[in-house]
Amino acid sequence: MENLNLFLQPKKEVAVLPIENKTIVNSTKSDLSVMASRIIEAVDDGYSDPLDTLIMAKKGAYVFKGIIEGMEGKVPTPQKGLERLGCAISERTTGVKWYFDGCNDPVWVELNQQLQETAAKLKEREDWLKTFTKPTDVDDQADEDGVVTMEARRIFPPVKIGGQSIIISIK
Repeated sequence: MENLNLFLQPKKEVAVLPIENKTIVNSTKSDLSVMASRIIEAVDDGYSDPLDTLIMAKKGAYVFKGIIEGMEGKVPTPQKGLERLGCAISERTTGVKWYFDGCNDPVWVELNQQLQETAAKLKEREDWLKTFTKPTDVDDQADEDGVVTMEARRIFPPVKIGGQSIIISIK
């Protein structure tokens, strides 16, 4: 297999690194943005295949995510104001979650119970509404006590919004 550069082209045709002989570790945020822009420009200018470039980026992200996860617990707590290799390094609390069920507050317990019941009813109603594929006339409905809970009306199907994405699964 022929040696390829960052643009997935033979090395003799396109420069090896688009960030002027800097390594990633010594690059500034601006340098990294320029690198990304140049790779995108190479695709836009036809020097690189868009799908191959996306696959390269996906694989690179996988490698770097693995390194970041592997470093958890290995980096000592930094001193305040530590800077290294063009990065400010600090420690802060992330992913904060609050748990109120142990507070012994009866008002919170009651409100939370009402919220859970309402959320379950809303989910049930949304599931029912998802069954509509076209506008439909619905008649009155009565609850178990005979009280009308809904007037005759036209129900419209819910609007489904989504985007298209290219999904790359690394094997």
